[in-house]
Amino acid sequence: MTIKLVIDDSFMEEWCPKYDCFTVGGDEADYKKIKKAVEEEKSKTGTLSEILFKKIYNWKAARALHYVDFSKFDEYEKVFKHAMVYALKFPHKTIEDFDNLPGVGIPVASTILHFMYPKDFPIVDFRTIEVLQKGDYSLDKEMDYSRETSRGYCEFREVILGIAKKYTEGDIRKVDKALFAYHKLYFNSVKKIKIVF
Repeated sequence: MTIKLVIDDSFMEEWCPKYDCFTVGGDEADYKKIKKAVEEEKSKTGTLSEILFKKIYNWKAARALHYVDFSKFDEYEKVFKHAMVYALKFPHKTIEDFDNLPGVGIPVASTILHFMYPKDFPIVDFRTIEVLQKGDYSLDKEMDYSRETSRGYCEFREVILGIAKKYTEGDIRKVDKALFAYHKLYFNSVKKIKIVF
């Protein structure tokens, strides 16, 4: 049996609020605090402090923080500073620069960029990727978008930006929350889905 998933205004209205229940996401308060802190550091220092970087990392992937080489944090700060100026002009290069930092793969890189530019860089997550890949309209079914470098991220980014422009007035966080909640609460019980935009 194929379930027809229509990603539209109604889908966003139904699934986005479900993310905020504690068992699905429950991290919106932390998200808003980090977003505000990044805005402040962006305007004051033009980079991210080690403390704020750790908060972002813990929000996204706490178990992997030990892979970061904090003895060379000045290198991380340089990449963050460069991203705050050039990420919108050079997204491919920026994601590559982040991915080259020890312990910062595509999911964490996309999260940092999202907090720097919340309207322009979606967060990579296996749940959102899987919903899009398993549908008839999909990303490349063979690509691991959570591990792929700049090409994969930029392709994923374009898909999410397109959905956001069409159904959430450009709010990529709403798209992320809706797809994540759908996956966590419903997707695993469905054998095959057909996605319609």
